[in-house]
Amino acid sequence: MKARNIALILIPLNIILGYFIYNNINSQITFNKQAKERIAENVQKLKDLRQLQIKYRQAKGEFAENFDKLTYFLQYEQIPIVKATGEIPDSLINGKQISEELALELGLISRDTTYVPAQESVFDAAYMDSRKKRFPLNINMLKNVPYTDIEYNLDAGQIEKGNVIVQVFEISTNYKTVFTGLDAKNKSYELDALLKVGSMTEASLNGNWKNE
Repeated sequence: MKARNIALILIPLNIILGYFIYNNINSQITFNKQAKERIAENVQKLKDLRQLQIKYRQAKGEFAENFDKLTYFLQYEQIPIVKATGEIPDSLINGKQISEELALELGLISRDTTYVPAQESVFDAAYMDSRKKRFPLNINMLKNVPYTDIEYNLDAGQIEKGNVIVQVFEISTNYKTVFTGLDAKNKSYELDALLKVGSMTEASLNGNWKNE
């Protein structure tokens, strides 16, 4: 009799326990799927911002230390494009190969400078073809972490490496911000860890995600 009573008590308890285990596993699977997509979208944005910083440096000689400069550059400035016409002959003068500078002086080649909007140069056709198409490029929201009103952290400056002054930048956010709106507690991510591109201590343009 007692065994039967115990069994009657354990059956609903096992059902409830099984439900919670199933629900927890299903919740973990759902979170992992959402987390993977959030990270992928942030990685694409960080790649876009890296591309913008690289083009900014080519035009200005340094990386931008704030988003105001990057935004103004992208939306309002133009970038010079130098095109050379003609060919440098494969011949020698006084035993030396003709340089591009000498070819210019001799009129063998010429240079033509045109100016294009920065946006067309930064996000040109080749770059756009390399992007993940499921994350549309919105230049007005570049500085914001997806699903939030929070801006990425941005820093830029210079460091000395091997007696050489090197321009550096870093753009980052933490995983807690990346997972805004998701139940990320007690999951497999360190929420204070950073997802970033660039470095303020190393001459690097790489991101710290996998499959750079």
